[in-house]
Amino acid sequence: MSLRPLTVIVLVALITSALSPSVAAQDTPPVTGICDGVICGPSLSFSPDSFPTLAPIHWDAFPANIPREQYAPAAGGRALYVAPGGSDAATGTPDAPLATLTHAVSIAQPGDVIWVADGEYRVGLPDEYEALVLTTPGITLAAEHIGGAVLMPAGEEYRTGLRVMADGVTVDGFVLSGFGEAGIEFGRIGSPQRGLALKHLLVERSEEGIRTAYNGGRQPIVDGMLLYDAWLREIAFIGLQCGQGPCNNMRWEALRVEMPTGDAENSGADAIALESGDNIVVFNAEVSGASGDGIDLKSGSAVVANVIVHDIGRNGIKIWYGGDVVNALVYNTGADAALVFEAGTFRILNTIVARHAWGSQAYAMTAAYDTSTQPGRMEIVNSVFYQNSGAVWISPALDLDVRHSLFYGSADGFELEWAEHVQIGEQADPISALEGMGAGANNWDSVDPRFANPDAGDYTWGADSLLHDAGTDAVLLPAFDLLGRPRVAGAAVDLGPWELPEGS
Repeated sequence: MSLRPLTVIVLVALITSALSPSVAAQDTPPVTGICDGVICGPSLSFSPDSFPTLAPIHWDAFPANIPREQYAPAAGGRALYVAPGGSDAATGTPDAPLATLTHAVSIAQPGDVIWVADGEYRVGLPDEYEALVLTTPGITLAAEHIGGAVLMPAGEEYRTGLRVMADGVTVDGFVLSGFGEAGIEFGRIGSPQRGLALKHLLVERSEEGIRTAYNGGRQPIVDGMLLYDAWLREIAFIGLQCGQGPCNNMRWEALRVEMPTGDAENSGADAIALESGDNIVVFNAEVSGASGDGIDLKSGSAVVANVIVHDIGRNGIKIWYGGDVVNALVYNTGADAALVFEAGTFRILNTIVARHAWGSQAYAMTAAYDTSTQPGRMEIVNSVFYQNSGAVWISPALDLDVRHSLFYGSADGFELEWAEHVQIGEQADPISALEGMGAGANNWDSVDPRFANPDAGDYTWGADSLLHDAGTDAVLLPAFDLLGRPRVAGAAVDLGPWELPEGS
């Protein structure tokens, strides 16, 4: 095992939140967690006022993020305790704990809370490939201390660590290490699984991290899931995925997904993938290393916000049927395009896309490339496209609005192509041609943003950069930047995901 329980406890004790509590009201008080990514922070209470989006996101459709200190048995429920050295013949009280999670789960009733003491637990069900299966609705399975209870396979035949199939289940605080196929599976065949909360989790050394289960080619249906504060590392194939489902009302937040960089032709190895669904939010995440896509959402009404996506084999962020990319940094991505959008209405706001497919030939972004006859809309506001291999390509069927955005250093000399309408670049139309068609205003071409150290992945800037105070707030603008700081700190909005503090 590569991370001992004591190591995890020390790690999480050192983590501090990067998202300021003063920015917006929180669902929960700040809690030290598993995810130690650049921007992982506490869950926030969002509204159309604090985080407005073009996509019609229904924030109240997601399961609530209940504070750990409020976990308590429901009326008629029990608190059961599991600890190393306990006995499955015991009563399950703090003074007489049970010995195994397998037994505790088997006797749990709706409304029970199972508390698991620190230690290593070898788990596995005879004649099954799952180590633990939760089929009882309304139970909470929680480690006593975040990262203190470590689940490991009892033998090589146990391919999945935990499978959750019931409604209203919460799993909180565990490390799942070394399960061959997946750390956690969820979803139910035949009827939607509702109200699932997976929190404060480390999944490591598995082929897949967290995924929907498979059953003879049939895909489970999921309606309502919160994944909060999860670190998926040393994942070989797909970090987090929800299959054909559909998977609706998914809030995946405070995530770090680390995968070994592999063959860019292996397009299945995505870091985060959703095959079908609606009302999807990926917020506060760092994604790296996938040989496929970073974030691939085949969904309607999707928002990807406050994320860093880097060192990816193919697309950085892919949203298929309408949505927003907000406060994002996407760099060192590979084939196809860094940002990919299909049919619908889309917005890119306060985002940097840098060095996509550097050294080869590819568009920096495509919008409706495969659906070029379908109408829609694309907004690009307060954003930067920097030293990509090719242009931003936008279908002529889309209404286009590009404002307060900067394009610089494309390798092939083209920065933006609105198909037959305009081609902006060194040897083509100037940026004024786009604005002359009523498709934008206050944009820049061939102006160096003067990033601090892009070779090292540092895309911050100083007060002398053109990006400072050059944006517009005459849009649906979130109240905070990538790091949770107030979005307008100076005379005007900064370009890109960060708002430079005054005096910097």
